[in-house]
Amino acid sequence: MTGISVLYSADQIGRRVDELAAAISEDFAGERISVVGLLEDSFVFMADLIRKLDGEVLCYFMKADVAEQEDTVSHIKRILYYPELEVRGENVLLLGGVLDTGITLDYVTKHILQGGPRLLKIGYLIDKPFSRRISINADYAAFVLDSAESGYLVGCGLGRDNSFRHLSYLGILEKDART
Repeated sequence: MTGISVLYSADQIGRRVDELAAAISEDFAGERISVVGLLEDSFVFMADLIRKLDGEVLCYFMKADVAEQEDTVSHIKRILYYPELEVRGENVLLLGGVLDTGITLDYVTKHILQGGPRLLKIGYLIDKPFSRRISINADYAAFVLDSAESGYLVGCGLGRDNSFRHLSYLGILEKDART
């Protein structure tokens, strides 16, 4: 596809998903996991990952509306969608597409922790620690990008104006293709 350079191939993504699934399955020791995907970017990553987990898996989705501002930390406007999820005493795996500033993740994890889960682990397809504005980290990340030069990521569920999510690889959208 023109205007996109491949960052990680479908094979590379598949291998990393296999590795993450093995680590997560080991950490949760075959116990039931309530997997919560942050919409929209996590849905392809979540689908690939949950099919490879050991044990019982319950699937949920949620979406938070975030308004970031340069001069302040940011404001969470609201959680747009949150499932009927009883997490007290449960194992929860929160999955996202790109861990960037950490603002949304911070808000969502605090919200989930209020429910009293036994264990909360966090996984992301892409981690961009250089962009962090809040000190928060993922327990699992398929890929860690170390510089802002990565550009705008698309594919494997990540999109631009809801396009490109269908791509089997992760790519960098060239500037002229973004408009």
